[in-house]
Amino acid sequence: MKYCKACRVQVCTPAFQCPLCGGALADDGTPCRPAYPPQHDAKGYHFVRRLLAFASALACVVCAAANLLLTPDVWWCLYVVTALGYLWISVPHMARRGGNAGGKTLMQVLCLSALAVLLDWEIGWRGWSVDFVLPVICCGGIVTVLVLILANRTNWAGYVLYQVVLAVIGFVPAVLYALGAARFLPGAVVPGMLAAVSLLALFLFGDRSIKSEFKRRLRF
Repeated sequence: MKYCKACRVQVCTPAFQCPLCGGALADDGTPCRPAYPPQHDAKGYHFVRRLLAFASALACVVCAAANLLLTPDVWWCLYVVTALGYLWISVPHMARRGGNAGGKTLMQVLCLSALAVLLDWEIGWRGWSVDFVLPVICCGGIVTVLVLILANRTNWAGYVLYQVVLAVIGFVPAVLYALGAARFLPGAVVPGMLAAVSLLALFLFGDRSIKSEFKRRLRF
């Protein structure tokens, strides 16, 4: 690396003059750092992904065969297939760099809710998914985004749209209870009240940044 005493900066260049001030550059003896970070090996990543896909498929086949041969009366292999499907949908989205934490929270709420309903249906539909699991997941999603808003006050408007969507989802247990699909009244009331409080807080404490954020997200 070359060093400019006048500008007090290091420059990775074969030239002998500083590109900023035109002064003389001195070699400080350190190697030049690359301007761009090295790219990861895409082939290795795709190989690992294909290997995991093969292992998942093999696990499903082995579990289905064991289920059919040992316990044909209870199809427990469906739980394995459902769980692996959830992992393949959810984990890559959560592990992806960047992205909005509110969007990832919304994705988890949707995926976990669908997983609970699917498992409930696979064992003969006892209703525990809509009575207990769905309300807990809705409340957890609303509270999580609320904490993100409080922790990122300088960029809180970026979470508003996700909070509104989660609040709308929070009314789903009440709708299911009204339609007779759910039977546990507190599981319908608590998420609805939490959703209403979160919407009221956004309305009372929000400013013009909320409107501009909605326009940006929805491309009005």
